[in-house]
Amino acid sequence: MESEKLFKELKTEISELIKEKFGEESSTVKNEIAEFVDESREKLQRWTLLFASGQISKDELELLLASQKDLFVMQSLYQTGVSKISLGHFKNKVVGVVFTKIVTYVV
Repeated sequence: MESEKLFKELKTEISELIKEKFGEESSTVKNEIAEFVDESREKLQRWTLLFASGQISKDELELLLASQKDLFVMQSLYQTGVSKISLGHFKNKVVGVVFTKIVTYVV
């Protein structure tokens, strides 16, 4: 399983999502994105392997990914005035992107 390719694609897709959602503030968040993916890497790899081997279901994978959402700190966007509600919606989108990417990667 090419996990490095998966993580590179995740970072790219999440960065594109940030550009689309937040425009000019997107450049300040790239480090936070990389940090989140790197800090979650071990868990994401483990969960991807468990999902690929059929030991956990799609629903279980989705719940595990949602549990990581609070670890995704986007302090720079909050400091620029983006509301906590908008950040919450965005975090949900990021979890959705990660979920879709892992499912597509495995299937």
